[in-house]
Amino acid sequence: MTLSQDGNFVWDGTKWIPVQQNFPQHQQQISPAIPLHPSYSQQNIVYVQSHRKSNKFWLLLGGGIFAILVVILLLLGAIIWALLPPPEFGHRLDVSHSTFEDLGANKEPYLVNEGYPDFSTTVAISNFGSGVIIGDRWVLTAGHVVLDEEYGEEQPGAWVVFVGSDYENPDATYDVKAIHVHPGWRADNSNDGLEYGVDIALIELTSSIQGVTPAPWANSTELDDQFLDSLIYSSGFGDYGDVIDDGSGDYYSQRRAWKNTLDRLSDDIDPPKKYSGDDVWQGGWVVYDFDSPEGDYNSLAKGENSDGMFSYVGVGNSSSVALDLEGTSVPGDSGGPTYLKINGEWTVIGLTSHGSTDGYYGDLALNTRVSSHADWICSITGNALTGCE
Repeated sequence: MTLSQDGNFVWDGTKWIPVQQNFPQHQQQISPAIPLHPSYSQQNIVYVQSHRKSNKFWLLLGGGIFAILVVILLLLGAIIWALLPPPEFGHRLDVSHSTFEDLGANKEPYLVNEGYPDFSTTVAISNFGSGVIIGDRWVLTAGHVVLDEEYGEEQPGAWVVFVGSDYENPDATYDVKAIHVHPGWRADNSNDGLEYGVDIALIELTSSIQGVTPAPWANSTELDDQFLDSLIYSSGFGDYGDVIDDGSGDYYSQRRAWKNTLDRLSDDIDPPKKYSGDDVWQGGWVVYDFDSPEGDYNSLAKGENSDGMFSYVGVGNSSSVALDLEGTSVPGDSGGPTYLKINGEWTVIGLTSHGSTDGYYGDLALNTRVSSHADWICSITGNALTGCE
């Protein structure tokens, strides 16, 4: 057979016949290639992978830098905190807290026969507050110590009075027979009721206190402006547990005392809520402020607190000069006494009620005025109490 020149036909002697092309079974015809999308090209696949690796690197780098900055800020904060002096808390910062404890315990040189008040009359009441012995079986305290808006009123059998300079190591303890709350405080034992000067209560004991001479108290004594700027002392069992650790427990249990200057006196405050005896058993205040050694805190200076939430302390003036043992009350001092020398005798004129801060410079210390409640006190005790004859 003759093959045509193009290879597609053969001559069988009579005609040209098309050549049949037979492919092996294992061979398959390949379809024309379909072009890939540009994003799937080898070049672009490499680019995408590189781009993802680049993003991960920057994320890791940014996270690392942020973590380092946080650590640096924390370290700086810790260094600054360590270099800062501790906050004052109830007494001037440049005097050791132990000095105020020595005063509260009448240790040398703060002896009674050296002219200091007898702070043994200041007692601790259960684990809540302070008080002052004014009779063999009678203790004055703040109304909110025994009747509080949040906790309510405890039964007498649940209370104990601790005598001595260390709450956790008392010289003696006494059970409570009865608790007498001023009717004005019972009518409104809330934060709103605090501003009317009726935050006072009287605790009656089951037995007479031994070894402590009751403190004189301002019964019918006239306290007028002649006593302003006079030296006063206060004492109590304020809780220093968050500031000082005496190693004896969570509650800082030492009695302490401090000096201040009498800045304000007020009387005849008429609470808005009605109660039995409200025409005669009205409120009053004894007020002082906590001055700093530098003289840059003087909350009761002339013109200060003439309005605002503590305007009820009244108007007046105050020196910015801090005393050598200047201090103020802290939580736990509530019900503790304030003493003023009257006719040569240290006399209880106030009971710690509340303040404007928790014991820092500039604090206003508001103390329930005892003489405002002399008639109410004597209505409970009768003539058995000295000062009620």
